Amino acid sequence: MKKTAILLALVIVLAATVAIFAACQEKYDLVYANWNFGTDAEPTVEREMVKAFEEANGVKIKLLSFPTGYDDGIIGSIARDEAPDVFMTSNIPFVLSNQYGMDITEMVANDPDWNSIPEILKKDVVFKGGTYFIPFQMHMLGLFVNVDLLKDEGIKLPQDDNYTYEWFKNAVTQITQHGNNIGLNKEETVFEWYPAAANKNLGYFTWDGEKYNLNTDEFKQGMAETKYFRDNHLTFGGMTDAMKAKFAGYKDDVDAWNQGKIAFRWEQTSAVPDMVKKSGFQDIRFIGIPGLSGEDARNLNFPTLVPDYVSIYKGTSNPELAYKFAKWMSFDPEGIAKRIELAKTGDTANTLPMTTDASIVEKFCDVYPIDGIETMYARLASAVFEPVKTVPGYTDSRWLAQTGLQNVTVAGELITRAKMEDYLNACWNGDQSYPAHAEDCDRVANQQMQNTLNGYKDKY
Repeated sequence: MKKTAILLALVIVLAATVAIFAACQEKYDLVYANWNFGTDAEPTVEREMVKAFEEANGVKIKLLSFPTGYDDGIIGSIARDEAPDVFMTSNIPFVLSNQYGMDITEMVANDPDWNSIPEILKKDVVFKGGTYFIPFQMHMLGLFVNVDLLKDEGIKLPQDDNYTYEWFKNAVTQITQHGNNIGLNKEETVFEWYPAAANKNLGYFTWDGEKYNLNTDEFKQGMAETKYFRDNHLTFGGMTDAMKAKFAGYKDDVDAWNQGKIAFRWEQTSAVPDMVKKSGFQDIRFIGIPGLSGEDARNLNFPTLVPDYVSIYKGTSNPELAYKFAKWMSFDPEGIAKRIELAKTGDTANTLPMTTDASIVEKFCDVYPIDGIETMYARLASAVFEPVKTVPGYTDSRWLAQTGLQNVTVAGELITRAKMEDYLNACWNGDQSYPAHAEDCDRVANQQMQNTLNGYKDKY
């Protein structure tokens, strides 16, 4: 009896301890996963935005990050029945293939603020009639200009912010040939964006919303333009040995740009805070992608958009709060206003406003330290998007797919079985002729896209 009493007492004490521990555990109304929180000691704008939402709504939000592998972390948390209610998506196909996202069609249909999101960012949030994503952040990708350097070289800026490809190409050539500076930081993206300038029906890497068009004259010309910059040593990456010796004091193209030695930098607007802090010159302008003349071309310079998306987990127990929070972090007018407020008191906001509301864009541009952004907002109707996070199978189509070509030389290195990246690099490096296998590249890219679609199209 004595042993039984002791065991019973131990059980009671243990149960009480567990109850006390559980009571002491902090309770959360939502769990949110992302990779951009920073730390308590060095909080990012994201962490400050979460804190502001908690205070305004009287809720507590748990932050999840997975530093050793984000997608694997999401998969593991769901397997453990610890799924985040709201989570940043590394890419759209990841969510669709695993069926993680909740269909929020009714929520957005009843939300008038949804209409203020740029239409181009909403094209890929719907799959087979269901809305599974919320556009979360928007960055622009394109050319930044060191205006001070151009003025020093006697190159005039176009009027009315109409930057043409011809003007850009001539400026890069003139600056480099003068011998003291470099025209462009890198050439290897030109063939990706040039076709969108030459034909308004094509997007980045010729994606038209349904398929790639890598066998078109526009893509072939884009490859030829890339090769021009390479052959004439007009970029930091394409310098001759003599030029490299002259610029040996700069560790990379970013360092050379910061020191005022590069006129045009292909970059994303998310790099602006670092750019502003480290650039040794003041007058920087964002011009996006230069326009081309022609009836079918985009005649005015335009931006490439780089979107991020969040999803609400289909198993969330609080979908209304999850949607309210996701909206606050992305396209809520009050949330955007808070980001602008935070930008005034710290670093530049880490995303451009997720809205077409001109008054909000104007307020943001008042605190944004780079000219040209407001002009690019006015041209969103002509924008294209960078497809990494949105187009099914893009990584394979653009880089990893086997082309079937053997023994391809790239910059002096023999590749026995060439992937798409290998062959494209060989073309702009001058080792291969792109038109010779344009049809093969187009077929392989589109097949890779279709293979990814086939993996989850029957799940919806």
